[in-house]
Amino acid sequence: MAILPGFTYTLNSIAYAAAIGLLSMGLTLTYMTTRVPNFAHATIGMIGSVVMLFLIDRVFYDNPGWTLFLAGPLLGGLAAAAFSVFMYVAILRPLANRGNTIIGLMIATLAVDIILLNILTLILNEVPGKNIPKLIGAPIIGFQPKIKIGNWVIDSYTIVLPLAAAVLAVAFHLFLTRTSFGVAMRATIENPDLASAMGVNVSLVYTVSWAVSGFLAGVAGALMAFAFKGVDPAVSALIIVTVFAGSIVGGLASVYWGLLGGFIVGLAEKIGTTMINNIYKALFVAHLGFPNISLVNYEKVMSLGLVVLVLLYAPRGLAGVDWGRLASRLGLRRG
Repeated sequence: MAILPGFTYTLNSIAYAAAIGLLSMGLTLTYMTTRVPNFAHATIGMIGSVVMLFLIDRVFYDNPGWTLFLAGPLLGGLAAAAFSVFMYVAILRPLANRGNTIIGLMIATLAVDIILLNILTLILNEVPGKNIPKLIGAPIIGFQPKIKIGNWVIDSYTIVLPLAAAVLAVAFHLFLTRTSFGVAMRATIENPDLASAMGVNVSLVYTVSWAVSGFLAGVAGALMAFAFKGVDPAVSALIIVTVFAGSIVGGLASVYWGLLGGFIVGLAEKIGTTMINNIYKALFVAHLGFPNISLVNYEKVMSLGLVVLVLLYAPRGLAGVDWGRLASRLGLRRG
């Protein structure tokens, strides 16, 4: 039995990891600016999935070409960004102004998550499909162009999603470093009181950070929709566990490390769990007579196990590790 997963599964795993990276990046951004752990973040991403489903049903059903990969993520990202801003401006900011603690704001995001989840589920259950008979639980993986690589014919989202994550990460980096508003955002993250004293509109920076976070979530959700067995907002209850794990592994102190942390956790859930499952079957089932169970169903154990290890040995996550010192101790760098 092969230990490593196959080519197609690996591509799907990389695409999944890229989506989790984008979601963790957005979650980290809002936590860094407003210090609110947003438990509705994955469900906000599902807005993108719902938008993608409606686009396929209403517009691209008969001709799901490459334009779908532009329209879906863009419109899904904008819709998710709009809701994210609404959530912050209409709910979280007024609660914060009334003196609510971080715990209170966190509970508010849980309430928003449940409400949004039910709204999206109601929409998919009650709005009739034009071409797809039943929208709730509809699989859309077949509505996309195919890419041929050698003897493999692969789903195009597995290529588009990692590319989108890379482009958005570079674009956000340029925004932070090459624009005056980006510099103001970095100053606000470092010291909001000092930034405000220097004339920075801190409230606007916070609002924009929630907009960017929502947009990243919507793009990830729109493209992740092709990986689902069926588009169902309830999936967000599992995704948010992985997203928080990625942000914690990254350290909740850098959007770049949040992106990397999410990517690592996503790969660990898919490829790591599959490899452990294959090793278990090859050694313990085949030779020792252990029960023939599938360990791939327990992928959340992998992500949460990574969180425990990080909290034990690197409490500030990957962002808090002195990589230069670590490289020197391992003999990878002189001095």
